[in-house]
Amino acid sequence: MLLNIFQKELYQGIQIVQRAVSAKSTLPILTGIYLEAKKERGLHLIATDLEIGIEYWVKADIKEEGAIVLPADQLTGIIRELPAADIHFEVDPEHYRLYLKCLNSEFNIKGYQPDEFPQLPEVDQAQRLSVPADIFKEMVDEVKFSTSTDQTQPSLTGGLMAISREDIRLVTTNTYRLAYSRHKLENDLERDILAILPGGTLNELSNLIVAQGEIEIIINDNYVRFNINDIVLISRLIEGNFPNYQQVIPKEYNTRLKVDRDELLKAVKRTSLIARLDSNVISLSVKTDEMNITTVDSDSGDAHESLEIELEGAEQKINIDAGYLLDVLKVLKDDVVIMEMIGPLNPLTIKKSENDNYIYLIMPVRPGS
Repeated sequence: MLLNIFQKELYQGIQIVQRAVSAKSTLPILTGIYLEAKKERGLHLIATDLEIGIEYWVKADIKEEGAIVLPADQLTGIIRELPAADIHFEVDPEHYRLYLKCLNSEFNIKGYQPDEFPQLPEVDQAQRLSVPADIFKEMVDEVKFSTSTDQTQPSLTGGLMAISREDIRLVTTNTYRLAYSRHKLENDLERDILAILPGGTLNELSNLIVAQGEIEIIINDNYVRFNINDIVLISRLIEGNFPNYQQVIPKEYNTRLKVDRDELLKAVKRTSLIARLDSNVISLSVKTDEMNITTVDSDSGDAHESLEIELEGAEQKINIDAGYLLDVLKVLKDDVVIMEMIGPLNPLTIKKSENDNYIYLIMPVRPGS
């Protein structure tokens, strides 16, 4: 393996794939990045933790083909600190060693046998569709924060991706809150798709999708592949059944209000400065044209905020987790959001003001709980 490659292009590629490098693994080779030189394509970078895998091609002048696996942390640190110039790579295939030279810098790195690196699975017998990149990223960002961390309920640690010929939906829940995002989508699927994406996959999709254009989704019963321009992300799907989220979404309300999203975000942030010192519970009280936000049962002090609102329906009061409300207000881009209430023991619903493609539920905190 012999090649020349520009430092900035290599470092960009390493940054992309290293997100899939295993942080802790009983297989040391999974803490590395697989590098394969191909004359017709360049340098192929692959990383995987066996749940997700990311691959990326980098332009390079390939003199001699070959492969090696190099420790990700060591490689990343070295390439990051090198000057913006051509790097000369030469691999000793018998001893799995990389000799690297860039201007006046030289390194010798011990690697792993490339044949032992697990290759990413082929997603065969699959269905294919394309989704606008900006739309899909927005949907992912709108739901990714509501997954559960409870490993005893694996299906809740990820997000449901439901695709029909008419639309695509992403749903996440930890039973205390639920996020639902929908986008109309015309496609020619053979059958509807129901798949649970791991929470880590949702986070990586959010990080990797930065460009316009289309994302190709290739999916079967066990894996999903996302083609994001020159980046490929392959993920296992979570086995099991996702809860029937449609049953918990309220079909009616007693109170509906409109409020400035940015002003509400700032008010909740300020109130949570006190609330988070204890239970992080705040009270929302609405009447006429005003919403009052106060701390609840805090031994550390009290906070009170007042906001103007447009109210339709009865006066209401509900106690909720301040963090759950902040999460959604940070993500939504609308100037105005809609909040719907039924009563103090029913979920608070938050929607966009422009359409009904997004629903966010927060379960109330019962007094004394």
